[in-house]
Amino acid sequence: MSRLVVVGFDGSATARSAVHYGAWEAVRRGCGLRIVHAFGWQVIGPPFHAPYDQHDQGPRAAMLDLLARTAQQARADHPSLSVTTRLIDGSPGGVLVDLSRDAELLVVGHRGLGGFAGLLAGSVAAQASAHACCPVVVVRGDTPCDDAPVVLGTDGSPGANRAAEVAFAQAQLRDVELILAHHQPARSSFAGAIAAGDPGFWVTVGDPAAGALGVGARYPDVKYRTEVVPGDSVAAALIALVRRMSAGLLVVGSRGLGGFRGLVMGSTSRNLIEHAPCPVMVVPAIHDGD
Repeated sequence: MSRLVVVGFDGSATARSAVHYGAWEAVRRGCGLRIVHAFGWQVIGPPFHAPYDQHDQGPRAAMLDLLARTAQQARADHPSLSVTTRLIDGSPGGVLVDLSRDAELLVVGHRGLGGFAGLLAGSVAAQASAHACCPVVVVRGDTPCDDAPVVLGTDGSPGANRAAEVAFAQAQLRDVELILAHHQPARSSFAGAIAAGDPGFWVTVGDPAAGALGVGARYPDVKYRTEVVPGDSVAAALIALVRRMSAGLLVVGSRGLGGFRGLVMGSTSRNLIEHAPCPVMVVPAIHDGD
């Protein structure tokens, strides 16, 4: 099966949540599920006097066993789902970005082993969101209700319009409402940004939802509406909306007006990944994967 949902797995609780989320996504899409661990020896390594072939009797073998048991559980939960596993030597971010070239969706947890916020949200999830060739979901929060709406953050940029295509498809797959949200900065913040020569990522130019509305014409079965989210902070405004709507997914593009990657490389993306009460999907611009 060539179409795959790929899940980054390290054995942590959030990684198990990512597998659960990825399995449902694969079922919805009619894809296979691939659970992947990026393996690397710790700096201290095994005892220097240990025979080389004992490596495979230690952490590597333990992770292979955990991968197998995790895949078995996914198959038990979804009997029709094709589930495979891979253990690949390398750094997690680099491995997942490489695999994204052939994946339909990449799923990661927002934190890794030990509960350190920086392990995934600060590095792997951010790296994957910035450089992956396919949409990336960073799993956060509790499992949403089946009828929870999808929220799309849009600013009228080409990247946001690409995200709109994915958001409408997600709403159709889930048979839920789609909310098109665009940020209206507070007057003081807007004036300050203009004075600094940076109009910001989400400044309204014409109708920022126009492109998304055009996409909507291709999804006649999807019910959608627009929401203006005012405030000084894009992330805070979106998080407040997602919480108020009890949304099941927040979708954003990887680039905003002017082609800046501020959404995935700066404070907005970090705040969304760290604080959104639901999974966050970052959609790369079309040329990101070229």
